[in-house]
Amino acid sequence: MNETGMYVGIMRDSLKRKKAYLDEIADITSKQGEIAAADKFDDEAFGETVERKETLINNINEIDKGFTSVYDRIRGNLIEEKETYKAELKNIQALINSCMDKGSEIEVLEERNRQKLEGIFASERKNLRQVKNSRSIANKYYKTMSNGIVNDAMLYDRKK
Repeated sequence: MNETGMYVGIMRDSLKRKKAYLDEIADITSKQGEIAAADKFDDEAFGETVERKETLINNINEIDKGFTSVYDRIRGNLIEEKETYKAELKNIQALINSCMDKGSEIEVLEERNRQKLEGIFASERKNLRQVKNSRSIANKYYKTMSNGIVNDAMLYDRKK
């Protein structure tokens, strides 16, 4: 196998790994949707999924850089020897299309999750605002009551 054929194989293998990572991201994104739809939001579990996705996304970015680097290196040879690598290139195109489809699927899942999370965060903000208001009212009450104790003597009838 010549050098170009070896690089074509590397490109194909990198796309297969990218597809596997995208499949895993889609699974994690679905799990995030389940966490967001649960009665009680588990922020720890959600955080773990975010960290795992970040690792996978970084891996995909590295694969993309490598793929681009290899393609730039052999582009001229591929154009010259198009017929030699026709079957491999069709396989690579199919993998690219599969990755793009999976990426679109992930985008749809992410949008659904975003909408669910916005609802959760809005509810949390409302609860937080209520807690702040309750604390403010309690502080005012205690302040008023502590000032009122000094003035309690005025309420007693001074006549005997």
